[in-house]
Amino acid sequence: MNIKNFSTVTGLFLGVFVVGVDSFIISPLLPQIAQDFHATISKTALGVTTYALCEMIGAPLFGPLGDRFSKRKLLITGMSLFLGATLLCAIATNLATFYIYRAAAGLGAALFLPNVWAFIGSYFNGQLMNKIMGISMAGLSLSVAVGVPLGSFLSQLSNWHSAFWASAVLTVFSLILIIAIIPNTTAQNQKISYLVNFRNVFKAKNVIHTLLLDFFWMFGFYLVYTFLGSFLAEHFHFSSGKAGLVFLIYGTANFIAASTGGVIMNKLGRVKSILFNACASLSFTLALGLFSNSILGLIIFLILLAFSMGWGVTAISAYLVTLSTQNRSTLMSFNSSALYLGLTLASIVGGLIYQGLGFWILGIISSFSYAIVILLIKELH
Repeated sequence: MNIKNFSTVTGLFLGVFVVGVDSFIISPLLPQIAQDFHATISKTALGVTTYALCEMIGAPLFGPLGDRFSKRKLLITGMSLFLGATLLCAIATNLATFYIYRAAAGLGAALFLPNVWAFIGSYFNGQLMNKIMGISMAGLSLSVAVGVPLGSFLSQLSNWHSAFWASAVLTVFSLILIIAIIPNTTAQNQKISYLVNFRNVFKAKNVIHTLLLDFFWMFGFYLVYTFLGSFLAEHFHFSSGKAGLVFLIYGTANFIAASTGGVIMNKLGRVKSILFNACASLSFTLALGLFSNSILGLIIFLILLAFSMGWGVTAISAYLVTLSTQNRSTLMSFNSSALYLGLTLASIVGGLIYQGLGFWILGIISSFSYAIVILLIKELH
């Protein structure tokens, strides 16, 4: 990889990392925010939901813009909106404005992230594209590993405002790199309506199957991941610090996997890599359910799941960007929505099941979700 490509991927990696961290950094801050705003934690947690919903709904609305205008300009616009909203969150004085600022941050992320994947697909080719996609996806993996611990550390060091100030500082660095390094891309001159863009995307071969398998993949993963912390606390009596260490182990393994995902794809091919890791994820989530009474077994299978997730999700994104070359931004925006829809439904369904039947059944149901993924992959051949 030459210096130019290295600089480009550095800017994209940092941007993806910052947006990803913002999704997780707020979790340990909720008690402090609730106290400051004289609200319940459940009401304060709506700030998390608002961010996710705005990213899920906003992504398809912004997607066609990336197919008509320069992706560089949209990356800068999205990151600038995200920066402004993060700064406003840092100085928010009541819960209502905090919701609004979190919504704006979600919209900034909705404009930024799909255009990262679309830019990679349009600017790089072949094995280099696989490699760059893997490294950029590793930014999300790293955010999973450090987001919650970083939020906890900053809130203890000062207060919850400091976490958003720190996020804003990282965003400034990312924005500077993107402005200085990311090359301009040629915009399409023809004016295309939203409906035409959406129709073109869903008419492309294998798009619907791939978006569906991405949804079921995320649903299966978040079904177990969302309630892992609660299970560790209730079943093994883990403190928040010990549980955080388990999440850090997972995030580190996932970061390593995503970073090397391009190498795996170059050896197996994109579709075979998706299939291999879907089969592995089915086995590991099933094992998480069956061996959930053993902390050693739980950690081992969680690490293995981290690798299959890192390799598999990277392969899905790399495969998707090749399916509709004229509408990459629109396509990847629907991919972002599929991710957040899977996360949201997994949280709702998992919450109902976990309270009544326990963690082990979540692993069983998750494996069925991956079985659906495997059936959908078979349709890609």
